[in-house]
Amino acid sequence: MEKLIEGEFFLEKFSGKGGWTFVRLPLSQLGAKTHFGMLKVSGSVDSFEFSEKTLMPMGDGFLFLPISKEIRTQIKKGGGEKVILQLFRNGIPTQLTEELRDCLLDDPGKLDLYLSLTSEEQTRWLEMIYSANTEEQKAERIVRLLEYLGKNS
Repeated sequence: MEKLIEGEFFLEKFSGKGGWTFVRLPLSQLGAKTHFGMLKVSGSVDSFEFSEKTLMPMGDGFLFLPISKEIRTQIKKGGGEKVILQLFRNGIPTQLTEELRDCLLDDPGKLDLYLSLTSEEQTRWLEMIYSANTEEQKAERIVRLLEYLGKNS
């Protein structure tokens, strides 16, 4: 897994009754482009390890990681206190996967068209395809890539 960020951050709390406790993260420090502003991560807050959490958009170039009551209880911290946070991007490949390569090879000429995309375009497609929540959604996104390559050939 790719390390996104590690460091000390303050726990913050959204105002109002029932407001979430969270860590605010600058998108610029994460070095990650996200779809719909969301990013799935694993990592740790102090000594508490977690997986399959979602960073959500706050606007103004920030994402936030909700810190559940379970985590706050385990680490014995609340709003206004510092935590050590370590985040890793979940399972999104950074290079062409065998699975996607096979799909591109099934449609003549599509692999070459994919490889002719800029590295940034390839990365965006990989992120979109592999951030899918279901296999069906992933398959739909692969079809969308094939259609895109066909239109732009």
